[in-house]
Amino acid sequence: MNRRKELAQAYKEREIIGGIYIIKNSRTGQYLLSHTANLQGARNHFQFAVTTGSTVHPRLQRDWQAQSSQDFTFAVLEELKQQPDQSPESFLDDLRTLEEMWRATLDPARSY
Repeated sequence: MNRRKELAQAYKEREIIGGIYIIKNSRTGQYLLSHTANLQGARNHFQFAVTTGSTVHPRLQRDWQAQSSQDFTFAVLEELKQQPDQSPESFLDDLRTLEEMWRATLDPARSY
């Protein structure tokens, strides 16, 4: 098997780990709660935004620009691994359900 086919096969067989995460403003206590099918991608996006000073999410833009990006933290609340026989749509439905469960535990007045 050539290298390209090996890489494509490895990509198809990789573990897909999604989850629920929160981006919190340490000054105001406000937060953005969300879910993603690619938890590592969300982490990388946040780190890139902090490093470059770009906004990580439109709802945070005003505070992100008025304050330092260092005032915001990224935390994973729960991880979920996609099952081999699970469709992407079913996986996203599970993530949405988990997000709603987490949302019920947080103060909605503090949400962006």
